[in-house]
Amino acid sequence: MKIWLIDSNIERLAELEQLLHDCPFYRCVQVPQAIYNKPPAGLDMIFLTLPAAEKWNPNFRSREAQILSTSADEQKKGFPPVIVTGVNLQPNDPKDPLSQVRIVLETAIGAARAYNLENGYRIQNFGFWLMDLTRGVKIGELAQLLHAF
Repeated sequence: MKIWLIDSNIERLAELEQLLHDCPFYRCVQVPQAIYNKPPAGLDMIFLTLPAAEKWNPNFRSREAQILSTSADEQKKGFPPVIVTGVNLQPNDPKDPLSQVRIVLETAIGAARAYNLENGYRIQNFGFWLMDLTRGVKIGELAQLLHAF
């Protein structure tokens, strides 16, 4: 599975790409604007925050990703067949941004891997909006964290 890191800021993407040059399972993807309802083409799955995934009626779950299918009409408009959302922190989880991003990545990537096992490895390209992974986290810190996956 290849993880796409999506953003509109070419400088941030270039910095991240340089830091992840030795990790072939990451791809930095530039889009004209980072807009949740306009993901880049070619994704099989994308992570969306709960507010961004509201139209699919996700459930509120602690430390558990929810995988939801998109409709054929939504796919014609550019959405991948599957979204993953609902990764909420538990009250006793660390409060620092880097730990919280680690939890989100672990939970979402774990859900995608489980989905692949259950469905015959259908998810090959899994996207994350960089803006969801860098709130309070520097690009260098994110790169170090991504090396662990």
